[in-house]
Amino acid sequence: MLTLINLICFVICLICIVAGTTISILAIWGVFETSHVLLRSLSTLGVIFLASVFTITVNKIIPFDRTKQENKKQ
Repeated sequence: MLTLINLICFVICLICIVAGTTISILAIWGVFETSHVLLRSLSTLGVIFLASVFTITVNKIIPFDRTKQENKKQ
């Protein structure tokens, strides 16, 4: 379960990095005419990236193991 969550968050982080880099390069070359679209795009990707990083961090610090909980019930 933890490895699946970590894998999903890792993929989300990679997508955010690639998308943020692409948007930044397009902004440098002047493809975007309005700056508010650029700022909102990068801010959104930043928030998604940080949420994924925080999720991975919490999973590493507080692991959830269903088998340990089932053993305690028995």
